[in-house]
Amino acid sequence: MDAQTIGVVTEEGDLVRTLRNTFPERKFVEAPAGHSCAILIVDRAAAASQKSCEELYQVCIVLYDTAPVEAHGPREIRISRAAFLATPADFLNMADEFSLALIHSAQLEHEVSYLTQIQELMAMVEAEAVSERITLTVLNLLGVPHGALMLHDPRHERYVVSFSNDPSCQETGEFLPGIPPELLQTALSSGELFGFDAASALMVMPLRVRDDLVGVIRVSVEPGQQIPAAATTNVTRYLRAVVQVLGNIYQLTRSRDLAMRDDLTKAFNRRFFESYLDEEIERSRRYGSLFSIIFLDLDDLKTVNNFYGHLTGSRTLQEVAKRILGAVRGIDKVVRFGGDEFCIILPQTDQDQAVAVANRIRKALVAGPFHVEPKIAVSITASFGIATYPTHAITKEGLIRQADAAMYRVKSTTKNAVGIASAEDVRARS
Repeated sequence: MDAQTIGVVTEEGDLVRTLRNTFPERKFVEAPAGHSCAILIVDRAAAASQKSCEELYQVCIVLYDTAPVEAHGPREIRISRAAFLATPADFLNMADEFSLALIHSAQLEHEVSYLTQIQELMAMVEAEAVSERITLTVLNLLGVPHGALMLHDPRHERYVVSFSNDPSCQETGEFLPGIPPELLQTALSSGELFGFDAASALMVMPLRVRDDLVGVIRVSVEPGQQIPAAATTNVTRYLRAVVQVLGNIYQLTRSRDLAMRDDLTKAFNRRFFESYLDEEIERSRRYGSLFSIIFLDLDDLKTVNNFYGHLTGSRTLQEVAKRILGAVRGIDKVVRFGGDEFCIILPQTDQDQAVAVANRIRKALVAGPFHVEPKIAVSITASFGIATYPTHAITKEGLIRQADAAMYRVKSTTKNAVGIASAEDVRARS
């Protein structure tokens, strides 16, 4: 709503000319159809059309020749035309103050509603429910139907869709799905934390708690649709009020992540493996995709322990984990399954791709000795087994069994090689 523009509804041109001459610094618009303004002046006979303009103003100055019979409206200042023209500045100043008071009152009302919502959000324990409430509120304030909220998930080491009602927003495994980096940077450097790309009709709103980018809201806008400045201002104020709730969820997620890590190698632990594999199976069922797992068991680590001691064996495990992590993608999950056995979960990866990853890890392990002590260099290999969902199994237990069996076939024969779940194994599972 334009505070400097004053709308005038009149059937006589002298009123507008007088106002423009008296107040050259302000803009007066006649019959402001579709143009919202803080103050509207309705002149005499034109007063009958006032009600059709009610959505366009905050304060209305109604001019009359004889005292009106109708009751005053809640946002009206009624004055005789002669008195107004005698000292128009007095009445415009009064209207300005009235308008500012209404704006301040509306802001207070919004802030009270935000505080109420924050209290409700803090009582929620599920990130998805909080994300849905926040996203739908933002969409309502902007007047658009579709959007999504992505939260940083330390378990996945990327941003994941926490809530979406936008068919164009899909979980892709990317670091920040569907958001161009340059658009995010524009939003981060914006005073109102908005980035808008007209070409893609995409709007993004980063959610930061101190220096942490905990999430991003992505909104699809219809081509040519204009978002009022007042709407973006309201959204900015709202998000600044509720972002701390998301920050609390983020910190809770990080704490859970620490509980999911192996103390020695910093790879994920068995507890994480059990829950994440369930999620990956459900995701693959839903989207009709596939994924693979690799089991690897270090060859002859027991010899290292016996010869150099268990401390050297532990340091060898740490170095092995580093080489494995350096050979996989960011979305792959490296798990210390137990003892000297590791598992890698490979989202959206078929059998042939999994073989390539396993061979890359195998070569990384044998690329050179592990210098775990100044005078100790350890050489170690591993045996690998691969199983792919749903090719080799359709349950978590079946998939683990197939990968484990493939690994032990290698370990009991050649070692330092890659095995794949066999047709016999697949028949045996049913």
